[in-house]
Amino acid sequence: MTARINSVLEDQRLVSLDTLFALSEGLEEMAQGKGKSDALIPLAAELREFDLPRPIFTNSEKISWAPPNYTAHHAELQVRTDLTKVIKEKGSHAQLETARGQLMPFLRDTLVGLNYAYYEPPGAQMLHHNPLFVRSHDFLGVSIQSPDRLWSAPILLGAGSPAGGGAYLVGSLVDLSYALATTEQDFISPENIQALIWKDLVPELLVGATLPRWWSVTPIELHAATLYQKSGEELLTASAGNDQIREKVIAILSDRLTSQRLERVQQSLFRSEDVAAMLPQMTPAETAYLAAEYESRFPEENSSWGAAGQQLQELQRRYPAEVSWEHLSRDFGVPHPTMARTNACQLLNVKPFPFFGSYSSRLFGESWESSNLYWARLADEMGYSPVALNSLVPELSRRAVSKIFATEPDDWPAILRAIQETGDEFRQSKTAGVLGVNITSTMSERTGADANTH
Repeated sequence: MTARINSVLEDQRLVSLDTLFALSEGLEEMAQGKGKSDALIPLAAELREFDLPRPIFTNSEKISWAPPNYTAHHAELQVRTDLTKVIKEKGSHAQLETARGQLMPFLRDTLVGLNYAYYEPPGAQMLHHNPLFVRSHDFLGVSIQSPDRLWSAPILLGAGSPAGGGAYLVGSLVDLSYALATTEQDFISPENIQALIWKDLVPELLVGATLPRWWSVTPIELHAATLYQKSGEELLTASAGNDQIREKVIAILSDRLTSQRLERVQQSLFRSEDVAAMLPQMTPAETAYLAAEYESRFPEENSSWGAAGQQLQELQRRYPAEVSWEHLSRDFGVPHPTMARTNACQLLNVKPFPFFGSYSSRLFGESWESSNLYWARLADEMGYSPVALNSLVPELSRRAVSKIFATEPDDWPAILRAIQETGDEFRQSKTAGVLGVNITSTMSERTGADANTH
């Protein structure tokens, strides 16, 4: 992950913070008559490593075809910055202070670039092939001269207009992860010809894979995410032979499923073979929600639980804080900036929103909450440590996006089919690019003998 962040900074030709602060401190010492200039010459040379791409248009062509308000003044100023002369000649106090001020544009770009690198979507191309992408970020919206865009959520401008300097973002850094995902989504090629992929769903899937971080997730929490899903599946299976359990399951799922899907599920719960055929069509968020709600509403019904449910109850008894549904919601949830007005990760457990396009399409994407739960179960069953999710989830999510093959706008199961197919490939070691993560024991560190049940 460090290498990926560094690769963004290098491909954007950004100067390191170490270099900038060393230059600033060195120039300040020179202004006070201290320090040696020889050590600053190599550092000042690093500022000259960036150069503007060779223009493909003449000045007259650029005036005719470029956006009227676009300006490359920021980047052009950096290209003309040369501190070696004032350092070699040991300029006056005013000249050295002016030289320090010329470091500010470089510092601005490096700090912005660190944000870009941190929220880089999986498989990003723009950040590695357009060295002006970070430098061109327009905070004030001078490119469009619209007061409504000042310091608002960033939008992409300049796509398909090379005369204007290429694509860049206009706005603040708020919701940057979504803006970058929107920029990069078209670089993910679908595997199936004429595959229907919701354009506004893909950024939500990519953000849900990159915004959460799993550094503090414990093996207990990872295994609990698996047990919640399995417990929900066991309740559905038990419904086939028990009218009371079936009624309670349907009552819970009525809050989570659309009426059409609820009717199909209800019809399948009378025969064991129908339940077995229906289980792969249930999303991880639905089965996990079923287990959590069933336990909350009917805490005394221990006889309804299968093997996974009993293991989950044992973990809840031993680790109540880690295994609580609220805790796992923060661990494996996704951001809902439109629904909840926050980028905090959580599971809202809402019914899927229909696709209408435009603004409502973000509601459509944010109501899909199953991906991280599925990847958590996959990692747990294959023996990966929780921190491995930081590498696995972005790559597997990108792979799943390329496999989406919907037949109509309301074909929600297409997303589930895509992640299941990706998971099957990963189990069979067919997915390239994510197999370098070390496998470690996920349960033995905390549960001791309970590792046998895992």
